[in-house]
Amino acid sequence: MITRQSLMTLGLVTFIGLAGSPETSPAAVLELTHTDFEFDGSPWTLGWKFVVHEPAYATALGVYDSGQDGLADSAVIGLWLATGGDPLIEATVPAGTDAPLDGLFRFVPISATPLLPGTEYIIGSYLPGELATSFLGTNGVVDPLVTIIEARYSNPWEGFAFPALTDPDSSGTALLGANLRAAPIPLPATVWFFGAGIAGLVGWGARRRVAR
Repeated sequence: MITRQSLMTLGLVTFIGLAGSPETSPAAVLELTHTDFEFDGSPWTLGWKFVVHEPAYATALGVYDSGQDGLADSAVIGLWLATGGDPLIEATVPAGTDAPLDGLFRFVPISATPLLPGTEYIIGSYLPGELATSFLGTNGVVDPLVTIIEARYSNPWEGFAFPALTDPDSSGTALLGANLRAAPIPLPATVWFFGAGIAGLVGWGARRRVAR
C-alpha cells in the first residue's frame, strides 16, 4: 500500500542521492555546556527520543566521552524509529581517540539517513566500562531543527538493544549516551509539488475505489 509517509521517504532518499554529501559537516544536535553529574552507563543502551521540524538527514553518530581522553571500549550507536524494530542505521565508535572529538562527544560518519518531520526517532548508544551523563534541559543547547521528547534506556545487561524504556519525569531530557549530527535538506519547491501531486493522485484513487 502506498502511503504519504512512504512517498515522502522515497522523495527524500532520491534527493539525497542527487545532492550528494554536504560540503561541511553539520554541528552536533546536542551540545553540552557542562555536566551536572555522571554515572556508570555500562548496564544500558542510553539515549533519547526526538522529532525534527523539517526534512533533514543524519550524517554522523556520536557518543559521550567522559574526560574527553578516549573511550575505554568501542561504543555501538543506533538510530531507530520510535516504534522499534531494527535500527535504521548503526555505527561503531572505536576505543581510544581515533574518532574525532566534538565538544564532549566522539563522532563517526554514516551514510546520509533521512529524517522526516512528524516521525518520532530514538537514538541510543551502548558503551561498557564508561561513565554516562544526562541533558536536563539547562546544561546544554539543542539545535532548533530538533525537539527532544524524552530520555530513553534499555533493559539492563542486554548489551546493545532498542531503548524501549523511559521515566515519567524525563520529558525534554536525554541520557548521554548518544548524539548525532543532522542538517536540513534544502528541498526545491518542485520536489514538494511533485510529492503533493502524487499524494493527491493516491487519495483520488482511494476515493474512487470507495465510491464504487
